[in-house]
Amino acid sequence: MKPFLSILALGLLAGCGALPDELSPPQQDYFGPLPVANVTPADAALQCLSETPEVRRSGVIFAVHVVSDLTQRVSVDEVGSYVPRDAASMLVTALERAGVNQVNRINTAVSEFEIALSREQILGDGGPTQIEGETVPYRPIRRGSFRGSRYVIDGSITQLDFNTYSEGAEVGFFGVGGGRRAFALTVGADLRVTDTVSTEIIMSESYAKQAVGREIYGSIFRFFDDELFDLNVGRENIEGLHAGIRWLMAEAAYDIVSEVLNHNGSCDALLPENFGSGPEAADALRATLASVE
Repeated sequence: MKPFLSILALGLLAGCGALPDELSPPQQDYFGPLPVANVTPADAALQCLSETPEVRRSGVIFAVHVVSDLTQRVSVDEVGSYVPRDAASMLVTALERAGVNQVNRINTAVSEFEIALSREQILGDGGPTQIEGETVPYRPIRRGSFRGSRYVIDGSITQLDFNTYSEGAEVGFFGVGGGRRAFALTVGADLRVTDTVSTEIIMSESYAKQAVGREIYGSIFRFFDDELFDLNVGRENIEGLHAGIRWLMAEAAYDIVSEVLNHNGSCDALLPENFGSGPEAADALRATLASVE
């Protein structure tokens, strides 16, 4: 009996050790869902831009209005739209990292509510307020206190294509697959910059990015050097899609600020090339196009 158990144990160990290295479990345990990435490969360029004289000396005020979803990519289950409802907030974050001044034009509900209460003289700040030599118990509405913008940015997400495909042979033991997969993501947007004083459109661009992620364990894919994403597309985990849109917004912010403030291009070298450039990018593009035909 003992020899039989020993042979069985050795067989099981041999089967476990035959899985490819790429699909071996992570060294650290994961508890709960993976966090949504809030950094992009373009952040170094945005940080560099924020330290340039063109940005530091500029008093230009930017605003972001709305970035709508025109892709119509909607899941039939509980995920809903694949594009985040507030993609404009990603652009606001990118502009903040670029160091420019902004005013809020995405959600002015609270400001409008408090202005209305101030008109009724029922909104206070916890004590008396001095205005024009007079002490009043409410918050007064001061002339010119509402800051205006010089440029407003709006537009739409116009493309979101994604596909999971196999990069090579798959190995399986006792019904367990060990193949390596890749995830191709293409995202595009059309954005415009409008002068709020003259209403003249001073800039209108179409942006597109492609990222290719490789599966390292289960449905966990690596897109960037230090970020992991759970990509159960069609279920409830779509962090990788949102990360691709965030990356697009970051590079769009860099381009807009550079163009509007006449940046000399000294930070351009920090912008990354498309991830997955090379032969795998061509394979990813073909797989993506095939999935949407």
